[in-house]
Amino acid sequence: MFLCSYSGITESMLAKETRTLRDVQAVLMSMFHAKTVLVGHSLESDLKALKIIHDVVVDTSVLFPHKMGPPKKRALKTLCIENLKRIIQENEAGHDSAEDAEVCIQLIKYYLRNKIS
Repeated sequence: MFLCSYSGITESMLAKETRTLRDVQAVLMSMFHAKTVLVGHSLESDLKALKIIHDVVVDTSVLFPHKMGPPKKRALKTLCIENLKRIIQENEAGHDSAEDAEVCIQLIKYYLRNKIS
């Protein structure tokens, strides 16, 4: 059985899913508009998988770049430990997307408080 260690989604969870990529795109596009700010970590991967282009993005992988530069990126888990002194993503079943979203917002607030002079 396939288990994605990043999402926690298994093949069996999707076995009865009937929605298409176009259906998912339509739902997402009904949730935000061109000026909505999307916040996350390495969002280009998600947007690419969804085949969606969006111009207003705040990405923690860009705010906190890897010391070796692109294409390397620092892990969200590492950023969280170093900057927020918080441990996340400890569940063996996969990441908790709500927790990941929450810490992205916390990291952006941390960045705004500490990185802008």
